[in-house]
Amino acid sequence: MRCRHRRDRGGSAVQAAAAGRPVNIEARFEQTRARERALGVAHWEQPDHGVFAIGVEVAGRPPLRFVGRPHRPASSVDFRLYLPGLAAYYTARGGRVVIGPVDLPRLGRRHDLVVVASGSPSVPGLFPRDPARSPFGRPQRRLCAGFFRGIAPTEPMGLHFQLCPGVGEIFANPFRSVAGPAHALMIEAVPGGPLEAITRLPCDADPEGFERTLLALLARFAPAVRDRVDPGEFGLTRPIDLLQGAITPVVRHGWAELDDGRFAVAVGDAWVLNDPIVGQGANLGSRTAFLLADAILAGPPYDAAFCRAVHARMWEAARPVTEWSNAFLQPPPPHAVELLVVAAHDPRVADAFVENFNDPPAMWDALCAHERSAAWLKRVRTTAPAA
Repeated sequence: MRCRHRRDRGGSAVQAAAAGRPVNIEARFEQTRARERALGVAHWEQPDHGVFAIGVEVAGRPPLRFVGRPHRPASSVDFRLYLPGLAAYYTARGGRVVIGPVDLPRLGRRHDLVVVASGSPSVPGLFPRDPARSPFGRPQRRLCAGFFRGIAPTEPMGLHFQLCPGVGEIFANPFRSVAGPAHALMIEAVPGGPLEAITRLPCDADPEGFERTLLALLARFAPAVRDRVDPGEFGLTRPIDLLQGAITPVVRHGWAELDDGRFAVAVGDAWVLNDPIVGQGANLGSRTAFLLADAILAGPPYDAAFCRAVHARMWEAARPVTEWSNAFLQPPPPHAVELLVVAAHDPRVADAFVENFNDPPAMWDALCAHERSAAWLKRVRTTAPAA
């Protein structure tokens, strides 16, 4: 199997990507960064986009707050830099990439197996929705996300995760954008709630009005973020550095037979598209791509049995992420609230909760049910040294 590329070492690809709107707003946690190091592509190690702590605040009277520190920092890098950088490294090692329309039947005739990693007009037909794993038929949040200047970092530098029950969520974290160091802001608005307007408000026609509205919402719903804003410096890094829209979470059937009897396998967003509420999209894509690569390296035949077996292994990784993401889109059950209350009073629990962003199965084990949550809290408080 091979890919083809115009041999420009990624230069024109970088320019084209930088000229477009953001692809996503991601945080790559330690397991993902370790895979980058193993491949020799850990090119984004600078501390200016590191996530050395995660602060969680739940709105209320009084609000619930805690800050935890992961064992190793996460990193947030603009995929308009990240993906072209990987492509350039790939071509430098002799790989070939073709940028253009996708003809899956033609690819199937030329290759032993086709891997589809991102959405396209052909994906819904090739990989239909799996209703058993897709509980939502419409978006659960409206989204507004962009890269901004004029926001001071936290100390220690990290991500702020603001939860406003019934209203939505607001995230702020240091970010390496195409325009340089910045802060990423993402608003997840419950449809019909007071945050939804910013997800539909045009920015190009009145940037100052957009920014005033955004600052007012931060002051009302995420005052800890608003307090770090310098109004004289605040603004989008570039007019194009903004995304607004909505995602319907979906899991698709993971493989399909092509016309010639060969197969296409879905991975990444072509297979599982979760709401970004828990920041796991890039991490899950990395994890499942490695599982698929290991299965491919084990050798053919790449038949229906291969597809069925590899997707069963991939779902073991994807299921806790998907169920955790979907659960966070719903009102929290009492045991989840209790866990957060304990974290606000016990730094050991705060650190363990934050570390679980790097270990989704452990996070889902801690949140999925009252008994499992109680057992997780007991383990943490028994084994972790007291502060």
